[in-house]
Amino acid sequence: MKHVAWCLLLLCQCALGQTSKEDDLNTISGNPYLFKEWHDGVVRFTSGRTVNQFKLKFDCLKNQLLLQFEGNAFAAESKVREFVMYPRKKDSLLFRRGFPTTDKTSESTYFHVLLQGKATLLRLIARNIVEEKQLVSVNGRINRRMEEVEYYYLLQNGTMTLLPANKNDLPSTFGDHKEQIAQLIAARQLKLHSPEDFVAVVKKYNELIAAQ
Repeated sequence: MKHVAWCLLLLCQCALGQTSKEDDLNTISGNPYLFKEWHDGVVRFTSGRTVNQFKLKFDCLKNQLLLQFEGNAFAAESKVREFVMYPRKKDSLLFRRGFPTTDKTSESTYFHVLLQGKATLLRLIARNIVEEKQLVSVNGRINRRMEEVEYYYLLQNGTMTLLPANKNDLPSTFGDHKEQIAQLIAARQLKLHSPEDFVAVVKKYNELIAAQ
């Protein structure tokens, strides 16, 4: 129990459940979490320490790792380097931070690591807040809803490149290999609507640069 208590102090900076003034004035509909349920997982720290005593949940709106222990939920602190979630027995999702900054992210932003290699494929899972227009406003309240969004980045030679979600624009991202990438997209009829489509493209790109 002493070890678990130490982990709680190290991992957690505050208990959840507080309501901000902004949330009192406005309503936001939608699900901010990657999964509504808590799942098993592993948390790894910058120090190299690894713990697996907690249930995990990921808040896509705040880009924040949440932990649960004995029914209490906490926000993980900044010393977490990466974590792995197990939504199903055989599946695992690796999230990591510490990547170069972009116009949408900082070094503390968690990315879902889809593929690692000379060119690494990263997926930013987020939520946009969309305001819904109302003919009549009640007590000044503004109805807002969460919209699921995903962004895919290519990390190569220390540079983060946002990948277009348009199959006609994507090949030009890969320089001298754009023709081969365009052929792959056409042959497999990739619509770039899923992580698997982007994985197929970047996997092919890694094969091409390895053959140079």
